[in-house]
Amino acid sequence: MLPPLAPARELSRSQKERDSGLICQSSKRAALLSLPPGDTSAATMEDLTVPSHISRLRKYGSVYKRGTPGNEIVVVAEPDSVQALLTADGATVASDWGEGVSTLLGPGALTNRQGDAHKASRRILTKGFSREETMAYLPGVVKLAASFLSRWSSQESVPLLGEMKRYTFDISCFLIMGFDVEEEERWKLREDFSALQYGMLATPFNRSNPLAAAGLDARARLLERIQPQLSLFSHGSNEGRKASAKMTPMQRLNAVAKAEGEEMPVEELLDHSLNLLTASTETTAFSMCNMMVELESKSHIVQKLADEQKTLMSRHGPDITEAMLEDMLYGEAVAREVLRVHSPIPFVFRRALVDLEVGGYTIPKGWTLHLALHQQQLDSKVAPDQPGFYPEQWLDSTGHLIETPRSFMPFGGGPRLCLGWMLAKMEMKVMIALFVRGYTCKQPSKQQALLANTAHEDAVIQMSFAPKQ
Repeated sequence: MLPPLAPARELSRSQKERDSGLICQSSKRAALLSLPPGDTSAATMEDLTVPSHISRLRKYGSVYKRGTPGNEIVVVAEPDSVQALLTADGATVASDWGEGVSTLLGPGALTNRQGDAHKASRRILTKGFSREETMAYLPGVVKLAASFLSRWSSQESVPLLGEMKRYTFDISCFLIMGFDVEEEERWKLREDFSALQYGMLATPFNRSNPLAAAGLDARARLLERIQPQLSLFSHGSNEGRKASAKMTPMQRLNAVAKAEGEEMPVEELLDHSLNLLTASTETTAFSMCNMMVELESKSHIVQKLADEQKTLMSRHGPDITEAMLEDMLYGEAVAREVLRVHSPIPFVFRRALVDLEVGGYTIPKGWTLHLALHQQQLDSKVAPDQPGFYPEQWLDSTGHLIETPRSFMPFGGGPRLCLGWMLAKMEMKVMIALFVRGYTCKQPSKQQALLANTAHEDAVIQMSFAPKQ
């Protein structure tokens, strides 16, 4: 069970007014306000974990600062302020994920693009993540999920987080390179992707840092492997047009964009491909790992999911189709609850473009903002009634889904809302359906669900899978 995220101490009247009377804008008055409370110790990766955040939240309140002079960070946890800052992207704040991410994803990556360039790239990339396009990926996702579950059940136990990362990475590879990539090649891609991720965490980021150097080399190898797949359909080649039925989603996206006069250069597509691998692998794998931990410990939820699958199979047949997923109401409630309790993105990062007033404090231009999405999901506006893991709160008295509140933002929000949120939900629901139909799982030794996303696989949760008798 996660500890409560609300500040433990009673707030003073002035603090309550700051937290409830929120202003999030550039203002001349901002320069007259005080800086947020906090400390000036050097920021570390540990600060991005939920327990560390909870500790400071209790001590300082919902807006607090971290970091040394010249590297100041303000953490914002109040839900209304977080929403306002996400919406303000490109106006008063800008996306800023640090030098490692910026360099290794490349200048063309959507994460790194700003202003009009970001809008233009997003307009094109959105074509590949529409509902219609996402559902076109469904047969491949089902096939891959079934193969992973079968393989897991043949082993004594598996490292769950690592395996979920392999599963989500293979789906991401399909989006870029198709399902025809041999396992040996996918293994090489995974190794290079892992080095790329570790490189993003390197501080300082330069060639003298072994992690950064390995990340730069891995980027070069990944681009070398991906480029032939993207180049095949560029420049209007006859070969590409004849093979259009075999296009990967990324190739099809570029073909559609070209037909509308918005073709992307191959260099930009390559950067977007690395961005896609990064954005769609870690976050979804983290959620699905915690999802299996929750299901393993809650047999009553698994039984409800299994009963729902029996009803749906009698209505739709055994195949997992778009219509069947649409009718997975309890499965959707479970997926939402996983995303609420185990936010796939604990923090997103922004930089103040002007002096800001946030929650009654001033945040000077140039300071970094860490927006705490994890606390956003545990806010009483999202989950007013039940603590812990309770999927039923997403259903009304008739068993139908309720509308998600505006403050429910597991995939971020504003101009940088995650493009692949429908794909992530689909991956989760496919895994739920196949698991409860044919498998059971058990942890050899009980472990708490993960508290924060991580590029490291050190915190291993072992899980045993077995076919249903």
